[in-house]
Amino acid sequence: MLTNSEGKPWSESGFQGAWGKATARASVRGLTFHDLRGTAIVTLARAGCTEVEIYSITGHKPSDVQAILTTHYLPRDAQVASNAIAKLNQYRAQKEDEKLPTALPTATKIGKAETTKS
Repeated sequence: MLTNSEGKPWSESGFQGAWGKATARASVRGLTFHDLRGTAIVTLARAGCTEVEIYSITGHKPSDVQAILTTHYLPRDAQVASNAIAKLNQYRAQKEDEKLPTALPTATKIGKAETTKS
């Protein structure tokens, strides 16, 4: 829980005032504290945290974490897209290493079996 300089929980107006001063000093405009929490969720997801781990840190409801990830942030996140392409390429490389057959083996066996009987 966030506390003020006196060690007490923030009142809503007290927090809003402190947030406003902090963002002004940092030259941040148009962002809210909820944007910061959303960024934390995405950063934790990128780091490989599970949704349970994420909401235990951020205080969101589990359904809110899922909604934030799938609706607002990750679908348009270049790093997530890049990770997906890397996984796809890794999967393709593994399949190439498996020496998959290039023809059906039964076609050759059937032809040899008929020739042997004659």
